[in-house]
Amino acid sequence: MKKVFIVIVVGLTIIESGLFVGNLFFSKEEEKEPSTIATTEELKPELFLEIEILESNQEESQQKTTINELYRGKLDFQHADPTKPYLITVQFIDKEKREFVGPDKQPLHLEKEVTLGKEEGTVFLVVKGNKPMLAHIQKLKDAQVSASLKEKE
Repeated sequence: MKKVFIVIVVGLTIIESGLFVGNLFFSKEEEKEPSTIATTEELKPELFLEIEILESNQEESQQKTTINELYRGKLDFQHADPTKPYLITVQFIDKEKREFVGPDKQPLHLEKEVTLGKEEGTVFLVVKGNKPMLAHIQKLKDAQVSASLKEKE
């Protein structure tokens, strides 16, 4: 009786392990999504400048407002050379016209070269920042944005 009991237990164990392995390898379930791995890489604070050149009779851009947007404005231009490069400059300044610096101690200053392609119109600009830059700028007191459009020399 003891031998029969041991044989039954061993037999059932072999059958269960066979079913488990078979289910593991030959399962008809869809593949599981790969697991995501969280990283703790620190983001470097950054600013981004997006521009859109509008017709002079077109008042607003079709761009939607986003969470990470710091500034939205427009610069009108007339009598521009459509083929020459122009420089768009955006600065974050205080009331005394002093430029603010970022967390990396570099000036909060953006420049972008653009060819206008027309004699008159409007440059619509949007300044965006990533999360660390947004947090830094929120700490600044009396921050103002200065934007200019000049012919590149």
